[in-house]
Amino acid sequence: MPTINDVAQAASVSTATVSRVINRSPNVLPETVERVEHAMTQVGYQTRDNRRLAINQGGDRIGLILSNFNSPFYGLLTQGVEKVARKYNRKLIVASGQYDPDFEEEALSYLLSKGCRNIVMHSKAMSDERVTHFASKLPGLVVVNRRVHEIEEQCVWLENRKGTYLATKHLLDQGHKKIGYISCELDIDDKAERYSGYQLALEEAGIPVNPDWVEEVPFGELGGALAATNLLNKGLPITGLVSYNDFFAAAAIQVFSEHGISVPERLSVVGFDDVLPQCYFTPRLTTIRSPIESMAMNAARLCIEGPDSGVCRRFEPLLVRRESVTTI
Repeated sequence: MPTINDVAQAASVSTATVSRVINRSPNVLPETVERVEHAMTQVGYQTRDNRRLAINQGGDRIGLILSNFNSPFYGLLTQGVEKVARKYNRKLIVASGQYDPDFEEEALSYLLSKGCRNIVMHSKAMSDERVTHFASKLPGLVVVNRRVHEIEEQCVWLENRKGTYLATKHLLDQGHKKIGYISCELDIDDKAERYSGYQLALEEAGIPVNPDWVEEVPFGELGGALAATNLLNKGLPITGLVSYNDFFAAAAIQVFSEHGISVPERLSVVGFDDVLPQCYFTPRLTTIRSPIESMAMNAARLCIEGPDSGVCRRFEPLLVRRESVTTI
């Protein structure tokens, strides 16, 4: 009679792994489950009560990995995934990666241990190689708000570069030549892409990027305030400002206002994301809309329905014109 050792040898795994498969442990990758079950059939191994772990174990759950919890941006992302989860009667389990590659991997392991085989991941810290590695082993893993070329079919993303290009071009079209930029300190894909769009628009206009007009600051409202203070210390040599996100823009406008710098009369400002209520802004902020809720819904559908779901993976940014930009 075939033993568990025979199965382990045929599947090229440990006996402990075979035992976890037999006992329906959620902490086993689907491809390993498939290989072990195939080996069971091959050697004729039968469990005592004929149990088998289904490949889609955890089918009543969907996992979500956020970079953080304390932002309206991530609230909208969660809301998008939750809408799809309810439609498919899935329980939503959420974990945070905290912009740290190790924490992101821990969050992924945690969701797998809870039986999640459909996971939407907002990863900004994990390398492309690691993301690709996990995605290749988990067909139900979908990366949202990031494009990894090797696994594009498992990604839903925004054209960030085009967004800051549109923002900078809008200021140029209003006659601005001295345009600054607030960036973030974190080394993430959005940072490079959004700065690239700002740079491209200036280059097309024949205007070199002045490093004194670019501020790299920590995430959060304090970062925007710091950027504004630094620009004021330099004599505010700009008439237009593109911000990496709306949070930076809101804090910067507040600091400028406190120092008698009116927006848009003295300084025109364009944000990015369009996730903050306009009560945060006086005047109302011209910004680039990032449809994160729609992106999250498509990511959730993609991880549940599979690659043939037909959902849109590539989203376009949209310039939303309000009152924080004027012509000079």
